[in-house]
Amino acid sequence: MNNKNQVSSIHLLLAIAGMLALLGPISYVSSQDVFAQADLSNNGTGNVDLQPNISAENTFNTKTMTLGNNIQTLVILIPNEGHHAAGEDNEARFLDQHFVPENAVVNTGTTVLWFNGDAGHERTIDVKGTDGSTSLFNTGEIVDSQASNPFTFSNPGVFNYEAEGDPGVTMTGAVTAGNIQSPVTPTSSSASNSSSGSIDTVGILMVPTQDIDNYINQISSAGITVDNTYDFTDLRGGQQGTGDIQTLIVWTTGSKDLSETLSFLSGLSSELPYS
Repeated sequence: MNNKNQVSSIHLLLAIAGMLALLGPISYVSSQDVFAQADLSNNGTGNVDLQPNISAENTFNTKTMTLGNNIQTLVILIPNEGHHAAGEDNEARFLDQHFVPENAVVNTGTTVLWFNGDAGHERTIDVKGTDGSTSLFNTGEIVDSQASNPFTFSNPGVFNYEAEGDPGVTMTGAVTAGNIQSPVTPTSSSASNSSSGSIDTVGILMVPTQDIDNYINQISSAGITVDNTYDFTDLRGGQQGTGDIQTLIVWTTGSKDLSETLSFLSGLSSELPYS
C-alpha cells in the first residue's frame, strides 16, 4: 500500500471512531422477545435523561411506564387473563401485556411489588440479574388479589423477569433501573391536590369501565389518588359482568402506609367481576 492510501485508511478509521464516540453507550437486551430497551446514555455524570411518564394511555400503547426520582415504590399489575398467549383460537386476554407495565423504567433504589389481578390463578415471578440468567429474586407464590414481597433495585441495569402462565406460555417483563433526574408530576387535574414531592408510590389497576365511577369513588375514599385513567376495548370481546370496555387506573399515594393501600386494593380486586 502506498503512503497516500495509508493516510486515507487512517482518516477513515478516525472518522468511524469519532462517530461511535458520539453515539455513546447503548443498552440493548436481546431474547426471544425484547423485554426492555431503554436509552441509558448519560452526560458523563451517571444521570439518565428520561422524561417520566405515568400516563395510563401511554402505558397501554407502549407497554412502558417511566417513573421519576421522587418515586420510591412501584406496584406492577398482573392483569386478569394475563397468563394466556397471543394467537389462541379463542382470545382470552383483555390486553396485550402479561404485566402492566410490561416494561418499567425506574430510578435506582426503587422498590417494586407485583399485584396479582389474575383471578383464580397463582403466579411466581423470577427476576434475573443483568447477565440475563442468574436468578436475583423470586417472589414465591402470589395468590390472586394479593401483592408479592417487595424487591429493591439497588443497582442500575436491565432486569428481565418471568412467570409461568398456561402450559407453554412464559410471561415476561422487565425493570430498567437508572439515575433518573426528573420527578413524576401529577398527570391530570384529578391529582392536583398532590404536589410532585409528596408522590412516592405509583401503581396500576384494571377495572370494568361500566362501573368506573363506583371504583373511583372507592379508591378516592381510601385516601388513594386516581392520577389518570384510560378506557380500552378488550381483546376478548367482553365477558359476563364486565362488558367489553375496561379501564386502566393509574393510582398514586404520598406518605401513606403501603400495607394499608395494598389491603384496600386486595379487597377491591377480590370483588371485581373477573373470573
